[in-house]
Amino acid sequence: MGFEQKKINHIFHYTRGISSLKSMLKNGFAPSYCIEKVGDDNYYIPMVSFCNIPLKDVELYARYGNYGIGMSLDWAIKNSISPVVYTHENTKFRNIHSDINKIHIGDLFEKMFPKIIEAKLEGKEDTTDYTEYERIIKEVNKITIPTIQHFKNWKVQYKGKEIITYLEREWRYIPNLPEEVSKIIHEQENEFQLLQNNEFRKKPHFPELALEIDEINDLRYIMINSDSQRKSIISVLNEKFGKEVITESILSGNLVIFNPKSIKNDF
Repeated sequence: MGFEQKKINHIFHYTRGISSLKSMLKNGFAPSYCIEKVGDDNYYIPMVSFCNIPLKDVELYARYGNYGIGMSLDWAIKNSISPVVYTHENTKFRNIHSDINKIHIGDLFEKMFPKIIEAKLEGKEDTTDYTEYERIIKEVNKITIPTIQHFKNWKVQYKGKEIITYLEREWRYIPNLPEEVSKIIHEQENEFQLLQNNEFRKKPHFPELALEIDEINDLRYIMINSDSQRKSIISVLNEKFGKEVITESILSGNLVIFNPKSIKNDF
């Protein structure tokens, strides 16, 4: 007998309302800044989160929303959606972003500082060319920022309770943002407070970077809150993909529209 593993062939995204669910089916998964504690630091990271969990467990994570969309794992990989790296207080690389930047910034200041002091002492203008230093920091951030974007503490506090996030098997879609837009926002930055106070632009923050559902075969599951919503969801799908395609997809079992209460009660 060969070695066998249970493979969960879908990733699941939750949302809080039927209108939001319909919007995702029509327009795709639009990323927004979400707060994440990495090590001891808080960041806002642009993302769309998914869980790679068995269908029978989807109701366990309904705190994220009572509606959901399950996409194929092949779709996830094709679109560079990746599993997060779970860390804890003794994970040796959890502070990789700040640690690497400290090394390089310290090295840069060692080179810059004597020149700045010399110019000050001689009453001259500082003519140091900082272009190379800026280039190095940018190159370092190309490595460390994507790392932070995929880090997650293995347990967190949620509404006064300890949540083991490791059990969620999270995968993330991180959008390719323009260079001038913050890839991560640390709690000491001004933008962080704007986001906390809901003074940033309206969610979703990056609708123009939504990851669309182009192929019906990539759409595997739709979780609704009551069976009466099934018809309106099918209507949205018919409009997007065509009635014949949707009928075939449902009849073949490739697409399942379900109410999690029935799974809980019947299995």
